[in-house]
Amino acid sequence: MKKSSKPTIFLLITLLLIVTVFALASVGLKLKYEQFLLQKDKAEKTYKTESQRKIKLTAEFQTVTAEERIVAIAGTELGLIRNVEPAFIIKYDSNKLEEINETLKEKYE
Repeated sequence: MKKSSKPTIFLLITLLLIVTVFALASVGLKLKYEQFLLQKDKAEKTYKTESQRKIKLTAEFQTVTAEERIVAIAGTELGLIRNVEPAFIIKYDSNKLEEINETLKEKYE
């Protein structure tokens, strides 16, 4: 009796196809992984530059809004002077205030 070689060939071709599919899948996954790594590196660089930019803008904002600078510009460019005294002073008698509070409480009770 002669054995047929068809099942052996079929088995070898099937194994070869399975190995090829696994190899292609592995290469595809590796390429995708490398792509994600590149995207991650690019995102980290962008984050770092934006973080540096934010720090720079914060420092510039603090410089521009410093009181000494505003007073100096107001004096030199606009001719303004700093008012050292308050515009008006409100004086009140605490006894009179207490009387008014009591009157209001009685009125609205």
